[in-house]
Amino acid sequence: TFQHYFKQINLSTIKMSAANPKKQMAEAYVQKHRIPELFENMTAALIHTQPENAKKFMIKYLETLKQFRDEKGDYPSMFTDANITAVFGMLDVTSKGFISMEQYRSALKTLGIKKYNARPEGCEKDQISLSTFLTEAKAGLSVASANFVKLS
Repeated sequence: TFQHYFKQINLSTIKMSAANPKKQMAEAYVQKHRIPELFENMTAALIHTQPENAKKFMIKYLETLKQFRDEKGDYPSMFTDANITAVFGMLDVTSKGFISMEQYRSALKTLGIKKYNARPEGCEKDQISLSTFLTEAKAGLSVASANFVKLS
């Protein structure tokens, strides 16, 4: 995976002993600051967008993240409401207006959302509406795309 590759590149200069405190500190730092996720999301955005000037795109991406962190603006995400609605539509093949909890969980994981509301509105009836799915997916994408630690 990209995260494994990233660790190999950036931690390769540190002696790879499991008891090595420098390696453990470096790994803790990388995880605390969500560096692998940052590069994973930025790389995905680059591949999706394929801008003429990749460096300029990455600078803009980082500036957008900073703005989101500072002002709670729009987070950089490859998924629009239309994309999320399309995912819901593919799962709701009979157009009943809802999907099951299993479909909900699977769809969110497919979108790259690791942390999500395990008991969204409609879960007790196993019927997740488009509105609920949109709300939960956008919240999850916001967390997944916010590749920074809140500053105190």
